[in-house]
Amino acid sequence: MNAPTSAILGRDPELSAVSHFLDRIGSGPCGLVLEGSAGIGKTTLWLAGITEAADRGYRVVKSRAAESEARLSYAALGDLLGDVPDNAIGEMPAPLRRALDAALGPTERPGGAPDPRALSLAAGNVFRRIAEDQPLVIAIDDIQWLDRPSLRVLSFVLRRLAAEPIGVLVSVRLGSGSKGDPIDIDRVLVETTHLTVGSLSVGVLGRILRERTSQPLSRPYVVRIHQVTDGNPLFALEIARAAVRDGTPADRGRVWSGPDHLQNVLSARLAAVPRSAHQPLLAVAATSHPTWDLVQKIAGSSDRSLAGLARAEAMGIIERADGRVRFSHPLLGSTIYLNASAQERRALHVRLAALVVDPEERARHLALGTQGPDPDLAIALDQAARHARMRGAPDAAAELADLASEMTPSSDDEDLRRRQLGAAEYHFDAGDAPRAHRLLRDAIASCPPGVERAEMLYRLASMSWMNLIDGVRAPSTQALAEAGDDAGLRSGIHNALTWVAFYLGDLGVASRHARESAKWASPAIDPAVRADALATLSFIEFLRGRPDPALMSEAIDLQDLSMAQSSWTEGAVYTTPRSIQGLEHMWSGRLTEARAVFEHELDEYEQHAMYTVRQEVLCYLAELECRAGRWQLAAGYAGEAMEIIEESGQTATQSHVVLFNQAWAAAGIGLVDDARRMATTGVRLAEENGDRFNAAWNHAVLGFLGLSLQDFEAARLHLELAVRYLERLNAIEPAIIPCVPDLIEVLVALGRLEEAERLISRFEAQVVRRDRAWGSGAAARGRALIASAAGDLADAESAAKRSLEYFERASQPFESARSLLVLGLILRRAKQKRPAREALERAHAMFAELGARLWAERALAESKRIGGRPRSPFELTETETSIASLVARGQTNQEVASVLFISASTVQASLKRIYQKLGVRSRTELAATMGRSPER
Repeated sequence: MNAPTSAILGRDPELSAVSHFLDRIGSGPCGLVLEGSAGIGKTTLWLAGITEAADRGYRVVKSRAAESEARLSYAALGDLLGDVPDNAIGEMPAPLRRALDAALGPTERPGGAPDPRALSLAAGNVFRRIAEDQPLVIAIDDIQWLDRPSLRVLSFVLRRLAAEPIGVLVSVRLGSGSKGDPIDIDRVLVETTHLTVGSLSVGVLGRILRERTSQPLSRPYVVRIHQVTDGNPLFALEIARAAVRDGTPADRGRVWSGPDHLQNVLSARLAAVPRSAHQPLLAVAATSHPTWDLVQKIAGSSDRSLAGLARAEAMGIIERADGRVRFSHPLLGSTIYLNASAQERRALHVRLAALVVDPEERARHLALGTQGPDPDLAIALDQAARHARMRGAPDAAAELADLASEMTPSSDDEDLRRRQLGAAEYHFDAGDAPRAHRLLRDAIASCPPGVERAEMLYRLASMSWMNLIDGVRAPSTQALAEAGDDAGLRSGIHNALTWVAFYLGDLGVASRHARESAKWASPAIDPAVRADALATLSFIEFLRGRPDPALMSEAIDLQDLSMAQSSWTEGAVYTTPRSIQGLEHMWSGRLTEARAVFEHELDEYEQHAMYTVRQEVLCYLAELECRAGRWQLAAGYAGEAMEIIEESGQTATQSHVVLFNQAWAAAGIGLVDDARRMATTGVRLAEENGDRFNAAWNHAVLGFLGLSLQDFEAARLHLELAVRYLERLNAIEPAIIPCVPDLIEVLVALGRLEEAERLISRFEAQVVRRDRAWGSGAAARGRALIASAAGDLADAESAAKRSLEYFERASQPFESARSLLVLGLILRRAKQKRPAREALERAHAMFAELGARLWAERALAESKRIGGRPRSPFELTETETSIASLVARGQTNQEVASVLFISASTVQASLKRIYQKLGVRSRTELAATMGRSPER
């Protein structure tokens, strides 16, 4: 099966279904019906099917039906047969040829209309003749507009297909009065699949809108468009383009004006609804969760209003279910709301405020029905916004907070600034960082020096990662000068400056700020602030080789307490204590424990609707899976993180944090150009933002890419820059950026053994102090390379085998494969051809299974350089023979792993290859093949 194209966003399942349909054509006639509303993307998938069919070498005949052609005779059939090869028509019997010419030739010709049966036989003859040479796809877009003469011919032909490799691919519009598929393909073809093309996700829709409009549309904006258009990409793009063109995107998400032609179509449809239903329908449009009971109250006792609503329901304008009522498409509600006058809308909102029960909804209706400031209403809206945030709805909280600011009298400066601060935090959490920054800067500009301004400066810094110099350090330093004796504020500011110092590579300054943060974090202040301070201090001590598990445990307990009190969601944008613990696990080589922590935190972010800061833990997961060699999974996490950054408007200041993860995954998979482009961009953006840590990471990835390509000089230049950051940081942990072993390998390859020796001595000292399996394995591999280069092959072989043992213990298969490759090269130099070939073949198999293309190619090339008879592809290696023998005796994968000093995952992967080579499917069959009966 051909892989679906990635150029069509968000449609992988649908594209897979199209590919599966094309696979089935070789077995006989079959059909695929793409169903959905207008503009949903059916034609895009239909065109993708045509393209893939042509790429496979299938013959495609196609027609794109149109409503204006529905009354023409044989319009679609003319399209389908207009470009068929001459040999499909030339040998046709004369009567059939005449019928075909009469139907497809000029509209006025002697002889009159063609005989319908002869024409149908002729068309069937043509289609079958084509299918004799190659599979045929008959493709019709918008089949609901198929002209009736063409319909009769196609129905006749399709009913008489037997075993011909012919597939029918059609799209059909649903809704808006469409009668669906006029051919009724289910009746004429036995093997037919219906595929409903539904709404796009918010994320995919946002990517399309940003790409097509070239505008940095925020996530809340895209979410609202998604709601209004029901995820229809055509409608969404029309509205977004109109908004961008007019410069009026929306009025706080309440009034959306689409392009005139779309608005006119919807207005015309609504004009057919009785005027008596207008007020109740307007109430449905104006209410977040309208109920039938509420609509009836707005309608009152008027029989005419109720009759009008019944008419609207019969027309498909509204739908009722489980006591709820809604428009059949959200754009209908938007249109009826837009068409009402401002005075009419305000009056309705006042009526609704008296009828709804929910306090958030009531406050919102009161605000929308009020003109001018109202301090009491501002207080109610403020409370409603906090309530919305606590229930996990930051977008609703942001709208209510904006309304609270609007209702605040201009003379109440302090209340206005406080509400702007709250609104900024809600907008940030909802995914609109630029708006959050604007609100904070406006509030800061109007505030005199002091604790109040220091708080806002600190919040601005908290929302500006990773713009370290201008975005974090500058406002934090200014805030510290104005914070006075506010313990919680001073603790938070020192915490921020701790991380700035870390990213700049100064662990001494970071340690001083961490201790100041912990000192100010007294038990009397917010547990969320204390949790941050203690976790950060624990992290800095971990880097300096003095971990304090009790400190981290207390921080996590405080995190849980702050979550229970809901204070964690109020302005908390730092890395959580658990995420910091996950970092410690990951950099210690405890990948399984780190993965569990990060996945837990990701779930917590989602539950608390901390949308924007989710990107951070997604980046950690991407880094972790790169370390584990699970490149595709890492690429998925990194791609999602980048999507969040783009949606929240932080691309210029945050993307370099994700780029090294994306680049590392791309390099591992072997996507050379993508990896180089991403990491190079990452270096530039990190340096522009003063972020030496992530600049070093991107250099490390470029170095790894150079090593993978065996471009050792280019690799050295980048890896030395990464190692220089680590040396400046002077951390004890060896795996913060795991680039030192790569540089050692590069230096050996370049013959710079003295430099490699100095580097590995320092690295080994760190490893011995910390007892890290990954570090020990990497150090042993480095020793093997140095010993081999010096000609001491016995020591080199011993060190390479030690390296393998460490990496098996650390469950890092990519690193194990690298050590196998080194071992194979050493054994080859020692003239041990059979063991060398086995090691290199195992390395190749492991690299291939991980998808590490460049490394797999290298291992294969090295194995081919060994003289003598190459192993048969069906012959077991010595390790595979040992595994097969133990499994045949009835031992479990874990028991086999323990006996052979390898991991259970390696046993499982080897078993797959053993089954394939021996042509067996189970342990029982393997035991029979090995000449044994399972002992258990």
